[in-house]
Amino acid sequence: MFFIGPAGYPPGSKGALQAVENVRKLDLNALELQFGRSVNLSVERSRELAPRAKELGVALSCHAPYYINFNSEAANKAKSEEWLLSSLRSADAMGARIVVVHAASYMGRPPSAATRAVVESLRRIRRIAADEGLAPIIGLETMGKLGSWGTYEEIAEVMGEVEGVEPVPDFAHIHARGQGCLRSEEDFLEALSGAMDLFDGRLHCHFSCIEYTAKGEKRHLLLETKEPDFALLCKVLPRSGRDVTIICESPDPSGDAVLMRKMLD
Repeated sequence: MFFIGPAGYPPGSKGALQAVENVRKLDLNALELQFGRSVNLSVERSRELAPRAKELGVALSCHAPYYINFNSEAANKAKSEEWLLSSLRSADAMGARIVVVHAASYMGRPPSAATRAVVESLRRIRRIAADEGLAPIIGLETMGKLGSWGTYEEIAEVMGEVEGVEPVPDFAHIHARGQGCLRSEEDFLEALSGAMDLFDGRLHCHFSCIEYTAKGEKRHLLLETKEPDFALLCKVLPRSGRDVTIICESPDPSGDAVLMRKMLD
């Protein structure tokens, strides 16, 4: 089964509850709530979403604040851990399955050192989450800038040491980091397999088109630019044999999510 929806509220939504309802009105069945600058939805308000989302068949997920960097100095590392924990608490209250996170930047350190820093923080977070009975998975997103931590190899290393973690392939980021590497069905199949080889559950992923430079990601673009081409992914996804959630992160996430739904159908 495919779950398709936007990153963020559809236009005209006054609050998270109406956003869930508007997603369903667009004939979509997923919504990723964006905690981009802060976790701005309390546990109490999050609880209001769970029954309505279940009733409407809308799969909820969350994106943790963008300022998170587990490979940073102690004070910011501690803030980053608390931001992710706050995201997990709200996600748990609303019944979201996964919280997506940009885990780290290299900050001039070797990639292996950044990986160790991510492992240390996620171990602490998972211990606290387990003590609090928080159910959501942590999704480590593949990153599009060469200076950002988040390749499949790095994510796999963390998964080998921390339970409750999954890869979140962002096809725009993979395309940008690989300097336009997604040009054929075979390219997309390889990118998809990179995540599927790491675990056997429901796959959560992001899609948009993207502009990139020699340093990787520059900015997200509309689906119509076909850079990369979603039509190629549409041909590959049915072969996966998995339930897949696809969150649209284009500049028009709701409008392009509707187009993606039609293309997949």
